[in-house]
Formats: sequence, structure tokens, C-alpha cells
Amino acid sequence: FTGPQAERHCILAFPESSRLRGAADIENWCQLQRKIFGEFSSSSFGDFQSVFSQPQEYIMELTFNQAAKGVNKEFTVNITDTCERCDGKGNEPGTKVQNCHYCGGSGMETINTGPFVMRSTCRRCGGRGSIITTPCVICRGAGQAKQKKKVVIPVPAGVEDGQTVRMPVGKREIFITFRVQKSPVFRRDGADIHSDLFISIAQALLGGTARAQGLYETINVTIPPGIQTDQKIRMSGKGIPRINSYGYGDHYIHIKIRVPKRLTSRQQSLILSYAEDETDVEGTVNGVTNTSTGKRSTGN
Repeated sequence: FTGPQAERHCILAFPESSRLRGAADIENWCQLQRKIFGEFSSSSFGDFQSVFSQPQEYIMELTFNQAAKGVNKEFTVNITDTCERCDGKGNEPGTKVQNCHYCGGSGMETINTGPFVMRSTCRRCGGRGSIITTPCVICRGAGQAKQKKKVVIPVPAGVEDGQTVRMPVGKREIFITFRVQKSPVFRRDGADIHSDLFISIAQALLGGTARAQGLYETINVTIPPGIQTDQKIRMSGKGIPRINSYGYGDHYIHIKIRVPKRLTSRQQSLILSYAEDETDVEGTVNGVTNTSTGKRSTGN
């Protein structure tokens, strides 16, 4: 508040329990408030930006496998932390500081205004209790300096894209948000993963085995006879660790039947023979026609 507004604020703030109601007492009270709050806003104690500074935020890129399995990843951060040269003292190493004569080394000063006595942070030393005559050449007396540090971030197994963790660095804390790259093989659904497995027509009809890429190892998959395209085979416990509970998710393998684009003459002859015996065909098959007796024969 300034001007008449400030005077009105001082009168309103005057203690109701006080018996001193004279104009001089009110003026002394207003001067005291202006002095105290003026010092508070300009002192180091009143520097809210430094006292309540928010932790710095960083983005870390991870591959799909790094996020799924966890990894210790080296990361470079730029933070404001305790000056390494002066160890946060503010003075150049090898030099001494002088006792603050303004506050007597207490870091607090006493303000006397009329009948009121208040204590506030020393304006001369900013609450240190001492005066730095030879400031540190790195932090210039602040006791803190911007530093580039290499830290190892323990990425937990199962972390998801967009998740944030808090990490102490020196006397500070930083927030790290993970950005997980997409995998060319796997699709993620929580702790479960999905992938595709291409098999031949013969494998789909007769069954067999196939090898699929797993998250941790190559998986031998048993193909049951007559399996359909997009049918899923569940590999229990082969997924991603559950980050907030115990155990692992599952790996779902989606079957894709690969149809050949070209056939040898023998393969075509066999397929035509097979087509002649089919009874549940909707529509027609090239190379096979129905006779008047309902039988099927190979056509040219």
C-alpha cells in the first residue's frame, strides 16, 4: 500500500488491545510497519523465489526395452547448488569473514519505534551474522553457483511414457519425465505386451512350432492345428514387471497367416485338389467349377 491507502492500512492494523490511541502512537505504528515490511521485501529472507524455488524438470528419452527392463542411465543436468569452491560459505577459500557490527553477529536486528520493539533480519548482513570482504570468485558471495553434473538415474523396470520421478542431486531435487520410444516389435498395454507372429498356411492347417521374439529371450511357440488368423496365444509371465505391485504381465502373440503370392505347379495342383473337397466355400474358387451333378472339377 502507498499514500493514503497505506495510512488507512496502518490504522486498521493498529492493535485493538493497546491503550495508546494518540496520533503520535499511530504514526509510530505506521512507520514501524513500513520499516519492517520494506526490509522484509528487500532482504534475503524475503526472497521467496530462492526460498521456494521449484525443482528443475528434465526429459529423458528411453527405448522400449530400457523402459520395460529398467536401466541405470547417465544423465547431465545443470543445477544451482552449493558452490564447490567455497563450500557454500561465500568467501574466497583462505580468507576470513568479519563479524557484522550492525547486528553483533546475531543475524537479527532490533527495531525500536516509540513503544514498539521488533526483531527482524539484519539488513547489513542479510541474516548471516558476518560480512564477506573477499567474495568467492565462482559464486560471488552467494554460496551457490550453477553447475553441470553427471548423475546416474536408476530407471525402474516397467516405467511408462510420461511418468515422472523425483531425484536428489546434491542438496537439490530434480524431476525427470520419461519419454519412451515405440518398439517395432512390441505393443504395450500396461504390464502386458503384444506382438505378431507370421506362420505358413501349412502350419495353420496342420499345427507345428514357431519361434517368436520375446522381451527377454526367444520363445518357442506351439501352434495348434486349425489356428485362425488374429488368434492370440498367451505366454504367461513373459511381459513387463508390474511397477506398483508384484509379478509380471503376459505376452500375447497374435497369429498372422502368411499367404504366398506365387505357387509352383505342384503346389497349385495340390491346392486345387483340396479345393475340390471343400464344402463350406462362399462364392467361387478360381480354377474350380461346379458340374451339373454338383461335383467339382478342375477347369482351365
